[in-house]
Amino acid sequence: MRPSRLALLFLAAAIPAAATAQPTLTSRDTVGRDDRNFSFYDRGPYRPGVPRPDAILGYPLGDWNTQYAQQERVLLAIADAAKDRVRVEQFATTSERRPMRLYIVSSPENIARLDAIRADLDRIADPRGASDAELAAITARTPAVVWYSGSVHGNESPGFETSMQLLYQLAASEEPATVSALRHAVVIINPSSNPDGHERFSVWYNSINVANPDPQSQEHREPWSIQGRFNHYRFDMNRDLIATTQREVQGITRAMQRWHPMVTVDLHGHTSSYFFPPAARPVNQFIGGDGAKWMDLIGRANAAAFDRYGWMYFTRSDFDLYYPGYYDTWPSLTGAIGMTYETDGGGHRGIFWRRPDGTILSFRDGIAKHWVASMATLEATAARAQDRVRDYLRFRQAAVSEGRSGAMKRVVIVPGKDPQRAAELVAALMRSGIEVTRASQGFGSAAARAYLGSERGAKRFDAGAYVVDLAQPQGRLARAVLDPSPVIDPVFARTQLEKFQRNLRRGKGADAEGYEFYDITAWALPVAFGVESWWTEDAPAVTGERLRLAADDALLAAPPQGVRAGAEPLPVELGGGIVTQGRAQSAYLFGPERSGANRLAWQLLAEGYRVEVATEQLDAGGRRWPRGSYVVRASRNDPALHARLDQLARESAVEVVGINTAFNDEGQFGIGAGTTALRKPELAVLADDGVGQTSYGAIWWSLERRYGIRFTPIGYSYLNGGDLSKFTSIIIPPAFGLSSRISKGGVDRLKGWVRGGGTLITMGDATSWAAGEDVALTSARRVGDDEKEAKDAGAAAPKDSTKDTPKGTRKADSTSRATGEQPRRDDATPDRLAEELIPFRSPSASNAAPQPVPGANFDVVLDRTHWLMYGYDQPRLTVLLEGDTFLKPSKEGSNVAVFAPAGPLTRAGWTWPGNTERLLRGTAMLVEERLGSGHVVLFVNEPMFRGWWRALDKAVLNAALLGPSF
Repeated sequence: MRPSRLALLFLAAAIPAAATAQPTLTSRDTVGRDDRNFSFYDRGPYRPGVPRPDAILGYPLGDWNTQYAQQERVLLAIADAAKDRVRVEQFATTSERRPMRLYIVSSPENIARLDAIRADLDRIADPRGASDAELAAITARTPAVVWYSGSVHGNESPGFETSMQLLYQLAASEEPATVSALRHAVVIINPSSNPDGHERFSVWYNSINVANPDPQSQEHREPWSIQGRFNHYRFDMNRDLIATTQREVQGITRAMQRWHPMVTVDLHGHTSSYFFPPAARPVNQFIGGDGAKWMDLIGRANAAAFDRYGWMYFTRSDFDLYYPGYYDTWPSLTGAIGMTYETDGGGHRGIFWRRPDGTILSFRDGIAKHWVASMATLEATAARAQDRVRDYLRFRQAAVSEGRSGAMKRVVIVPGKDPQRAAELVAALMRSGIEVTRASQGFGSAAARAYLGSERGAKRFDAGAYVVDLAQPQGRLARAVLDPSPVIDPVFARTQLEKFQRNLRRGKGADAEGYEFYDITAWALPVAFGVESWWTEDAPAVTGERLRLAADDALLAAPPQGVRAGAEPLPVELGGGIVTQGRAQSAYLFGPERSGANRLAWQLLAEGYRVEVATEQLDAGGRRWPRGSYVVRASRNDPALHARLDQLARESAVEVVGINTAFNDEGQFGIGAGTTALRKPELAVLADDGVGQTSYGAIWWSLERRYGIRFTPIGYSYLNGGDLSKFTSIIIPPAFGLSSRISKGGVDRLKGWVRGGGTLITMGDATSWAAGEDVALTSARRVGDDEKEAKDAGAAAPKDSTKDTPKGTRKADSTSRATGEQPRRDDATPDRLAEELIPFRSPSASNAAPQPVPGANFDVVLDRTHWLMYGYDQPRLTVLLEGDTFLKPSKEGSNVAVFAPAGPLTRAGWTWPGNTERLLRGTAMLVEERLGSGHVVLFVNEPMFRGWWRALDKAVLNAALLGPSF
């Protein structure tokens, strides 16, 4: 039927002139619109001199996806017209050179004394040494700081649009409620946490937008190459705050440390209906304080505001506060009430979206709900501003006192043989405001425990060690990111175990209950960086200097053109370069231990220099050099080698030694033998549909920004039909659907390329694909693939799987540090509850297949004679494993790293009782298998996970650099 005149008028107002087609809507569709009775402009009167967003844009919010330059124009115009209420600060630029600004809004009286307020905020944030009277006076005069961030996921676009309307309301409204809120609060608006991702999405969407609500319409199907959720390097920045690798995140966390927000709101999308806290379980144990009270208070205020419109919402489900890398958890660990708000309309759902019940959801709906929730949050906070300021102060004080009294009082980071990696870890901590001291004299601990391994007891540390005392205002955050074994909430843990037991009673083809883990469950940064570190139960005085991280002015400047080595400024000088006098007569040598060694060798080869690698221990220059040391012969290279090598070595923080004779005094091998010449590397990385965006992004960023390595991104069409011979190595990151995208002919071409000398490197799901019978790039096979073997394993599995309790929960005979849960009665165990709910156990039920591991840490044992392990000097390494791909050992290749067959296996994180350890132990984590003249290298996990798991970087670079020459 034809739409009514009223519907046509509505659509004419709702769809911009730039749209080229009208949506297929009827008058009935307007009935279901949540925003049909909503106006952004009913909370006035408004000051006439402040321009409305739609007056500048030329369309109402929600009619079009605003691009970044347009948003800038709106925000700056409003700020310029309301200087008595608004101050603007630029705090960073993005990787694509877009400026990032904060808009600080408050009453004219507060803006006039804003610098004094900020000084007071600094004092509250670090209350050490202040008297109670001084702190009481400061808190009494300090407004609460409320922070809003828009669209860290760039294609979750309503938050981006909301920022403009929120700034207008606060800058222009004379409504008593708004004016009162500004007297008691300072509002910080970060209008776009991800300008680069949002720009990719908005330009693409606007270019094909026809405002069609059909979910199958092309405008709702964002291409892989666009994926505006992520930043330039395809990082999910809502996971990056744990190590702050990305420049946008570094800028935001530095700005938060400048303004010390007490309430933070991160504006997301998209859910079936609106979400606001209270958050779901589990909640990070170090948040503590009054967080639950404030989330309930603010949540009820939001609920009241939504109820006035009859809008649907949900709380306490899906979105937890556990992983410390989120934009809500991280500020919560600093004393703020950190919250995620998830809206429903907009983003990939476009201008219009038809819900399953047939009603229409609009982009404007999503913006309106974010705006209403933001205003309700501000008013609820401002009405209790002094309470919020006092609770923030108490949180910071408690962090200091808990650091003094808790079992874990100090963390010591040892520079060891790779001082660069240790300095990178320290820099990551310092970017989060965590205080670090560098010891100038040796010191000891009577009760120290190693992160890597099981050593504990008295320990002596040398001068140069880095010390993190947890009795500091950021102590709770420090404990959260340094905790070797994070605690899981016992109620949440019990719920997952009950689901697990019920799933074990279901048939093979039955629908299983999904587990509620939102992210990984282990993340200790010393383990992730692979740096020798210890935590101690005592904290005797240490002589040393508290380190300062120089202000990174590059965050404000446009990033330099091209590849730049060293993405992160470090707090200490690391040295590097040729450390011997004069030009070497015979060769230059550098060991494989430092992070920059692979980078230096790669760059030398890329520039045409000849480099060899030691396959045996060498005796040269009066010292022993381990396997994997690099040899650059003077006589076989251009005379410019000395100067260029010195420059590159300084940039890579690698010490190079010149050798003037090839004669070896003692050892069997000198520089004249025991080495292999390396080929000039040419690397390709698969970048196409199905490849994990963040997995590819971690590889991209790590190679380009940390190691200065160029590579060629390729697609499936190239694998299936392109000339692979130009590449020495190809990486296939974790990806799904490879069997349907890489043809049989493509697999055959890959095998032919490997046989001709290429090195194929697979990771995660790509390894699962490579190990399949139909692909057979390796003789290793996935655990559970063989049905008979799985059935036999299932029959052998323990009947009462609760006896093997998961790490991160509890032991049956004691109260666990991991949860604090008391032992449960035998008649209330999860398996008994499962029997009551599912009394019949299916004949095909089995515990033989691996259950998905939600990101836990496990020990692997290493074959340190293998070239993939050059630079690793310990027999064990702790790795992160996520998912359910367990790989049986290769029958024909080298099992270079194997999940510990004996001794400690699980180090931290959640495991499934009677399943994970039983099926994982003795399986392969890293396999190298020769095929003709080449190699297939398979990582079961994602070795460069999120760019901050660095312990396996050497293995990945060894594979790509050394593999083609072995």
